[in-house]
Amino acid sequence: MNFSRPTRPVDRVFLHCSASDLPEHDSVEIMRQWHKERGWRDVGYHYFIRKDGVIEDGRSLEETPAAQQGHNTGTIAICLHGLKRENFTKAQFESVIALCQAIDRAYDNQLTFHGHCEVSAKTCPVFDYKTVLGLTDAGERKNAADSSVQAEDQPMLN
Repeated sequence: MNFSRPTRPVDRVFLHCSASDLPEHDSVEIMRQWHKERGWRDVGYHYFIRKDGVIEDGRSLEETPAAQQGHNTGTIAICLHGLKRENFTKAQFESVIALCQAIDRAYDNQLTFHGHCEVSAKTCPVFDYKTVLGLTDAGERKNAADSSVQAEDQPMLN
């Protein structure tokens, strides 16, 4: 997976879930529509991961996300389609692992990874993102030094 760093400073990545499992909501365009209906100028996330694992581009990486209120500066926001923990797919987890590995490599393994729940009272994302991404309590990737680890080597939750 290829990832190009934006010119703006980034030091953290935040994971989110879309709070819907409905198939008709499995699209960044639906998220964009919902966010615009709330008065935002664009979707708040940089990436959206569909149930089939396809990664869709959202807001430009050059723009600060609108995803974790009060904690957007210096971040990249990734949203996985889903509401219930048991409905996230292996394909989604494989994609988020690959995407986060690519982002981390682009930043020489100097980023930390977090869930929206760390800066909000929300339970977002509802899956165990620390296990999926192999994170330490500080949000660092345990296997960051070995970026060749494949998605199938990571623990899956479904």
